[in-house]
Amino acid sequence: MSEEVKRSYSSPLREQAALQTRALVRSAGHRLFVSSGFVATSMRAIAAEAGVSERTVYTHYRNKVELFQDALNVAVAGDSEPVAMRDREFFGELLRVSAAQELIDRAVAGNVVVLERAGALIMAGVESAGADADMRRISDEGESAMRANCLAIAEALVATGEVLPSLDVSAVADVLKTMMSPHVHQVLGWPAERYGGWLAHSLKASLLTP
Repeated sequence: MSEEVKRSYSSPLREQAALQTRALVRSAGHRLFVSSGFVATSMRAIAAEAGVSERTVYTHYRNKVELFQDALNVAVAGDSEPVAMRDREFFGELLRVSAAQELIDRAVAGNVVVLERAGALIMAGVESAGADADMRRISDEGESAMRANCLAIAEALVATGEVLPSLDVSAVADVLKTMMSPHVHQVLGWPAERYGGWLAHSLKASLLTP
């Protein structure tokens, strides 16, 4: 009986410690992928950055690609829940906004938050795509997901009746995907408030009727 009680108490503690260690390793990987690039970053270097053994890193991640993917997913979503951006509550709420300017404001606000967390890591993957097949796959998947999200936002914008008549849903999605991309965010290198203000103003000027 005492053994069963001990196990029931210690198991949650072990699970919590494992989650904390995984988060530590993930954060270390995120930092090194951004500063050194995916190809140049080794699991040994990640272990040193996290302050754990290399064996511990491999306990949580089978390989560097799996670690990068997890770091990217968490950075984009803001948590470790396995729920795509498109399926999250805030995205559904965004698509139900009936006024075009408010819809753009909300979309931009969400985009700024995501790029502040994940923009540099996304670009680290893009920059490594030419030298690594897994990075190419991850980058392509990210591009496809962003295109699908932008198409959904574009449909909602066109449905407001406030979009320029010369633009169809596909064209609106093209503009959104281009201007909200991590590439533009990185090239500008502006503080979040300035970047968000510029992006919202530029999208409204490009997409909406006067």
